[in-house]
Parts: sequence; structure tokens; C-alpha cells
Amino acid sequence: MSDQYVELPLDQSHQLVNHGPVVWLSTKNADGTYDIAPVAWNCPAGKAPPKLLAVVGRGHRTWENIERTGRFITVVPHRSQRTLVMETGSVSGREANKFEKFGIDAFTGAQVDALVPRGCVGFLECEVENALAGLPADVILGRVLRSAVAPEAFDDRLLVETEAGQTLHHLGGRFFATPAKQILS
Repeated sequence: MSDQYVELPLDQSHQLVNHGPVVWLSTKNADGTYDIAPVAWNCPAGKAPPKLLAVVGRGHRTWENIERTGRFITVVPHRSQRTLVMETGSVSGREANKFEKFGIDAFTGAQVDALVPRGCVGFLECEVENALAGLPADVILGRVLRSAVAPEAFDDRLLVETEAGQTLHHLGGRFFATPAKQILS
């Protein structure tokens, strides 16, 4: 898969997560190091302007980072990154620098000071619009500032039936699925 990403028009950014993949939320810690955490519960929450919802426990480092900086990057991992998704979810950002511990090769977002792991399908740089704590789940609502995608993974829609567009969908525990090869229209 390409290591290059192309800008995705904001009115199409919801298509990166519309099919319900696991995502990483990438943030920056107060000490200047970076953190990343997998999140299975997320979805688009608007198209104009584009918005995303993510469920993040208020007691997690990711929540603290998002609350403090007001920004995060939603990263859509490629299916080849399944082990890395599991590893980054196995340790708290309070205990380890996950980028160092797991040797994650990454680059910095253009509008958000957080890291994007190379090899992902795409990513959305977001600014917090609202943080709702104390509900049955703690929810972050982010407005998408910029989105980008691997060019071979997108052509007017996410090409989930191709190798480049294969994302991960959490089934619980250590089980994941990828999108089907068949596209129905």
C-alpha cells in the first residue's frame, strides 16, 4: 500500500468511517509525547460540516488529552495493522509511550499536532465541538478540519473490496472482521 495520502474533500470525509471500522484516536500528552488508542465505538455525526462521534472513557489518557488540547486525529487502520491495534489497546498511555514501545512509524498531521501511523487507510484531523461526560457513555464530538486517504483505497467511495481499502471491524475480544469482497448496489 502507498505511503502517500491525498486530500479528501470534506464533504466526502464521512465515507472513511461510515462503514463502522475500528479507529485509532491519536493525541498529544501534556509532556509533549504522543499517544494513540483504538476505539471501536465511533461514527459520522454530520456531513456539512463533517463531524464524528467517538466513545472514549473519561478516565482514559485519550480523554484528558482531547479535553486539554481540543484536537485529535481519527485514524482508520488497515487490516494489516491488526496486531498493532491490539498492542496499542493493551497498554495505557500513562504507562508507556506507545509509538516508541511498538515502533510505530508515523508522521504529524497538517492541522492537528498528533501522529498518524504510516500504512493506514486514511485519517481525519478533528477539533472538539463538544465533550459529553457522564452519560451512559462518555462521547467526544469532533468537527473534521482535514481528511486524507491512500489514493488506491478511494475512488468516489472507500474501496473496501480492494486490498488497499481493507479496514478492521471489532467483533469483541481478539476477533475482527474485514469488509466483504462483494459490493451490492
